[in-house]
Amino acid sequence: MKRIISIMVILLLSAQVLMAGQTWKNETLRYALYIGPIKAGEAGFITRNTTFEGQKAVQLELRIRTTSAAEKIFSVNDTIISYIDPQNTRPMYYRKHSFEGDNHYQEFARYTYPVGGGCRVAMRKIYRDGRVRENTENSKVNVYDLVSVMAYARSINTTGFMAGKRINYRFVDAADVIDECMIFEGRETVKVSGVKYNCLVFKFVEPYVEKGKTKYREVLTLYMTDDEARTIVEMDIKYKVGSAKAKLAK
Repeated sequence: MKRIISIMVILLLSAQVLMAGQTWKNETLRYALYIGPIKAGEAGFITRNTTFEGQKAVQLELRIRTTSAAEKIFSVNDTIISYIDPQNTRPMYYRKHSFEGDNHYQEFARYTYPVGGGCRVAMRKIYRDGRVRENTENSKVNVYDLVSVMAYARSINTTGFMAGKRINYRFVDAADVIDECMIFEGRETVKVSGVKYNCLVFKFVEPYVEKGKTKYREVLTLYMTDDEARTIVEMDIKYKVGSAKAKLAK
C-alpha cells in the first residue's frame, strides 16, 4: 500500500488545467473499500477552501480505514493531506500519517518555487523506530505527492488523447523524488451503486529494473466521470498482498 492513490497525473507544461484560477468547490466524496466481494473499509476525499501560512489554499484530504474483518488480510489507517495553490494547482505542503499493518510512519514535504523557475522540495520521513530521514531536491518541473496529483488528474483536458497516451511526471516518494508514469486508457462505462457513469480511465504505473531492463508495474487504475465535475467513481488499487477497489458510495 505504498502508493494508495498515487499517482495520478501530469506534469506536461502543455496540459490544460481546467480548474486552475477558478473557485474550488468544498466537497466530501465517500468511498467503500472492497477486497473481492467483501467490504473491507471506507475512504473519504475532502476538499476545503482555506489558507496556508497566510496564503489562499485548497486543502485536499484523503482518509482510508479498513474494518476489523479486513485486518486479517491487511490493516490500513491513513490520513494524507496536501495544500495546493488554487490559482495554479501547485502543491504547497504535504503530510501523511500512516498505519499500514505493522508499518507506522509519517511523511512531510514542503514545496517552494524559486524566482528563476522550477520547484524545490524539502522532505522528511519519520519511521516507526524513531529514525528520521531528510532530503531536499530541486526539480526543473513541478513535483507532486499522493494527494496533489489527484487535483491534476481531475483537471486534465483529454481532448485529442488516444488510448495508450503516456504522461510522465515527478512524484514525492518518502524522502525522494522519483519519475512516474500515467497511461490514458480511453473511456468506459462503469456501474457503481446501481448508477452508470461514462468515465475517463487512467492507469498509473511505476518503473522497476529487472535483469537490466526497465519494466513497469501497475499501481492503480482510476475511473472518473467524463464531465466538468470529473468525479472519481472508482479506484482499483494494487497492493503487495493483492488488490482492492474503492467505489463511490451514495
